[in-house]
Amino acid sequence: MTIEEIKHNSVQMLTDYLNRTIDEACGIVSAEEDPYFPLTVMNNTSRFSDTLRDHAQDMVDIFLHSKNKTGAGYSLEMESVNTRSNGRRSIIRRVYFENENDYLDYVSVHPKVAVLKMAVTSLKREEVLDGKSLSAWAKKNVRELTKNRPEPTAFWRNIAACAKWLSQSRKGEPQGNLSVPPDFIEANKALIQSLLTPPEVSSSRENPSLEDESPSENPAVKEKKAAKTESVEKQEREYPAFVAPPIEPSSRPLSVRFRSLSASSPLKLGRLVPEEIGLPLNDFIHLNQSSFLRDITTVMIVSNETVYQNFPHSEHTLCIYGPGYTVNALKLCEWFSRYKIIYCGDISEHCFDVLSTFRTAYPKTESLCMDGDTWETFLSRAEQGDSLKNEAVPPNLTEEEKHTFLSLRLVRGKNRLCLEAVPSDYLLGRLEAMKPADETEGK
Repeated sequence: MTIEEIKHNSVQMLTDYLNRTIDEACGIVSAEEDPYFPLTVMNNTSRFSDTLRDHAQDMVDIFLHSKNKTGAGYSLEMESVNTRSNGRRSIIRRVYFENENDYLDYVSVHPKVAVLKMAVTSLKREEVLDGKSLSAWAKKNVRELTKNRPEPTAFWRNIAACAKWLSQSRKGEPQGNLSVPPDFIEANKALIQSLLTPPEVSSSRENPSLEDESPSENPAVKEKKAAKTESVEKQEREYPAFVAPPIEPSSRPLSVRFRSLSASSPLKLGRLVPEEIGLPLNDFIHLNQSSFLRDITTVMIVSNETVYQNFPHSEHTLCIYGPGYTVNALKLCEWFSRYKIIYCGDISEHCFDVLSTFRTAYPKTESLCMDGDTWETFLSRAEQGDSLKNEAVPPNLTEEEKHTFLSLRLVRGKNRLCLEAVPSDYLLGRLEAMKPADETEGK
């Protein structure tokens, strides 16, 4: 036995330890009722007793690096025995770790395991999955759970909130507003989606690893390449905000969601009057050939899903959900040119860039609550947002919008006012003020 063998065996035991740790965090096993430590690394090392001269230096090195000597790391269980050739000697009967901290410090994974426990605990607290399903999912996603992120606690709290919100929505259960930035949802939609379609619970042991994956082995990449199950496809139909891919020639058709805000112009499908309709883009671009646009004069695009779903009634107005740069796909709707087009997005660098890009097709597009007055009124509710890589101001903005855009770059740590932070009555009041006088008379 050598120090190298002890190290090798300790690392090899990491798989079993991670399985056990995940099961404990999911409430499947109890550390009190079935303790994992002390953890034995090697037993029966009595060969030292017969070959003391050959292994004397190894034994000395093992002892000098042990917890018996240094106060940390592996511990040695010593025994005094009579040997055939060396008389009475002390030998090592067992190499073990007394507790979890000793083991984690020795194999140098303490920080990653701490993040793993915190992440699984956050997901368990939100009750997104039952204990066994969460355990199976966690064992498949150890690398995601232990990634080095700037604020891991906030990250996993948001992931858990998104998954719970979607899970409740899928079951038809009531849920409140989702106070998670849309950009966060867009960046982590594959991870959120994986929680809604966890792997089947198996009795076999998983082999989680804390080693980094190469780009080709990334779970999100694998997931995109794999054939989608029926349940995943159902989620894509019901929750395109979380699973819609970037607009590329090779992408699947984009689904456009819209609702009428007008009591006099409800959406009708025979005898049905749905609150919302979703159509493939190829069908939506011909919406003007339907009766849906009867008495509609204003088309409003809203970037935030919660605001879109809860926007108050406004006569003669069709509301479209347009997250992020997917709005650019709507440039194909030639019938837009016959309507008043309004874009309502966050006060953020990215939403101003989206607005500027969309105006290349429809230059008369107006913005709603993306101005200095709104920014200054609700500045206390602003938060940290992402900045554009290109430091130039987007070209197709009004002077008021350019001034507001530049104001974002002057406020450190608070360069994004989420649309959800603006009260709905404020949004509605500003929308009504933008309409012609004959549409607002009698209100």
